[in-house]
Amino acid sequence: MPAKSSRLIESQVQEKPRRRPVDSPTLLIVLMLMATGLIALFTASYSNALYQHGDPLFFIKRQAGFAVAGLALMWFVSGIHYRVYARFHKVLLFVSYALLAVTPFIGRSSKGATRWIEFGPIGFQPSEVMKVAVIISFAYYISKNPASVRTLKGLIWPYGAMLVSVAGLLVLEPHMSATMIIFLIGGVMLFVGGMRLWVFLIPIIGGPVAFIAYLKAKPYAMDRIRVWLDPFIDLHGDGWQGANSQVAIGSGGLFGLGLGNGRQKHLYLPEPQNDFVFSAFCEELGLIGAILVMLLFAYLIFRGFYIARSSRDKFGCLLATGITAKLAIQTLMNLCVITGIFPVTGASLPFFSYGGTALLMQLAEIGILLNISRFMTVDNTG
Repeated sequence: MPAKSSRLIESQVQEKPRRRPVDSPTLLIVLMLMATGLIALFTASYSNALYQHGDPLFFIKRQAGFAVAGLALMWFVSGIHYRVYARFHKVLLFVSYALLAVTPFIGRSSKGATRWIEFGPIGFQPSEVMKVAVIISFAYYISKNPASVRTLKGLIWPYGAMLVSVAGLLVLEPHMSATMIIFLIGGVMLFVGGMRLWVFLIPIIGGPVAFIAYLKAKPYAMDRIRVWLDPFIDLHGDGWQGANSQVAIGSGGLFGLGLGNGRQKHLYLPEPQNDFVFSAFCEELGLIGAILVMLLFAYLIFRGFYIARSSRDKFGCLLATGITAKLAIQTLMNLCVITGIFPVTGASLPFFSYGGTALLMQLAEIGILLNISRFMTVDNTG
């Protein structure tokens, strides 16, 4: 049966079902988020750009160039039949493992972590490539053998082995936020693929036990928890990021201080162009502006799951689910970090945070989602 299912997936690549136009609501909402993200990045980053690089346009010029290239890539990828990725999942997974394995040895270190590989002026995080590899591989294996997710043995191999091995490589960097995101993406895809609910008892019970054991083994971790719960008790140390993020958000009030008028970005808010870009945005456009952006993200996530539900086959459904889950998890994680619900983990906000290769990957994933929408079994306006 598995071999027959595998041949079915491979043979389906040759089919040429009638194409629809791409899902226009998804395309429109991505363009709106891109435009808003570039504006937010510019107004949040120009102080740091001037101080660090002597050019207030340093970050926005680079990000705008990647945005143009990313949109072209998105449109190109949207024309590639999504079933093609079933053929190359092993190659992509092997390359991703290889990149993660060499990152601790040849990567660039920053703030105690080695997460970047650089080739001249171009750098990227291999963890971003691994996220896509896991999504495609999970979609392939679940659609190839749906019964595998209903047994403990089937969950251990290949899904559990893949997640644990990826986590082991990411811990070497270390990159805990990417580890959490990949585990959560895998969990969502396994659940949609038919995994039984009792499996969730394992992390529900094991998580707190492991956390308590970690606290006993690392007594200093409790101090970090206290700072996370109240960053103002260590304002000039570990609480600096969280405290200034909350000050920026609170200073915005209902309507904000006005675009460009934020104060915390002037060398108070750390990394305003990266993880905390939305904190600076909230200070300038207030609660109203923040809600409007969150509604845009919410509608994009809704369209992603709608495309998944309306997909022509299980592989397309799972592929769209994984891509949408990644977008939703990263967005929620960033919002939870800047508001203090989660400790600072280094999770960036899609389409907003500075990072050219991350933006290219995000837009390529949207291109895959748009291609799946071309073959939906219902009308695109549903």
